[in-house]
This record gives sequence, C-alpha cells and structure tokens, in this order.
Amino acid sequence: MTIAMTGLNPSAASNDLAGHRLRDAVNDTKSRAFCGPTAVAAITGEPVSRVRDAFRLVRYGASWTNRRRSPPIMGTHTHETERVLRLFGYAGVWHKVAGRPTLAAYLEGRTGVQRTHPCVVLVTGHYVAVSGWVFCDTFSKGQVVDADTAPGRRKRVKQVFVITGRIAPAAHILTKAVPVRAALSATGRGMVADMSAASR
Repeated sequence: MTIAMTGLNPSAASNDLAGHRLRDAVNDTKSRAFCGPTAVAAITGEPVSRVRDAFRLVRYGASWTNRRRSPPIMGTHTHETERVLRLFGYAGVWHKVAGRPTLAAYLEGRTGVQRTHPCVVLVTGHYVAVSGWVFCDTFSKGQVVDADTAPGRRKRVKQVFVITGRIAPAAHILTKAVPVRAALSATGRGMVADMSAASR
C-alpha cells in the first residue's frame, strides 16, 4: 500500500502528540451526534455541543447565534473539519490514501506519524477518529474501542487528516444564549433573567 504524503513533512510533526489518547465522545445534546462532530470530540475531549457550535461558527460565521434556531450539523466537509480542529488548537494536513485500501488494511499499513499521531480518517463518506490502535466513531456509539474490533473495517479509506502539532486555540467559540426565562426574586416576585449558556 502506497500512501500519498502530499504536503506532510513527518519531521515537522510534534512529538508531544505521539501517543495522544482519544476520549469517549460526550454527547451532551438531546439529538444524535453525527460522525464529524463525534470524531472531533474524540480527539479534542470537547463535548459534542461545543464541537457543533465550532462547526456552526466555521460554516455560518459569528452571526449564526442570531438565528432563531441553531442550524443542525449533520454532513460535514474536510475543510470544515480541519478548521474546527484548528479552533481547538490542533493543526494538521489532509492527504489522499492511494489505492483506497480497506480501513483494516490501512491501519496495518500505516507508518510514521500516521501510526503514532491522532488522525481523522475519511472512510466511504464517514469520519472516524484513530490514534495508535484505538478508534472512535458513531458506530462505536462514541466509545473508544480497540482498532482491531472497530466497526466498518471493510470500508474504503479515501483521505486522512494527520494532526501534526498543537497551536493556540481560539479564545472563544460562540454559543447561542439560552432563552430568557423568569426567575424568582428574594421578595417572591418574578424577574427576568437572561442567562447565557456559558454562565449556567
């Protein structure tokens, strides 16, 4: 198996990412977590709600918080996934995998930073997170599992985003304020309290 390494300088990879552990993706929302946000959550350790807000920021800009309803994040694109990871302080490079091997064959054939560093792997239009010999995606229900027992090992690998270093994370990822609600004052009267999600 030949892996195209366009744009990736293995010697420039950050050694502090070697052995970076994936984390179980915490879906703290009331809806299903799709594959892109799940893979990012597994790598960064951020909850799915915050990862989805980062995708909204990348896709719609800062004005997304002015919408009446938060736009859903379902299908995601490679450039969006890269930009969201950068917001959380993870830099890397996308590259194509020649021959489109199965996920099982790709995992066995990896060398260098692809074997030691966290990666987002695009398999048949589906994003998964891999680091070393552990794996996480929506089919593992956001749980980190052994790569040897990962679901979808016969699917074909198209591209891989190899995380090669840490950068300064974004100072703030916008979130939508919760609706205005009534709160009781000390005298028992109702008063309006506008609480943002960050202050709760």
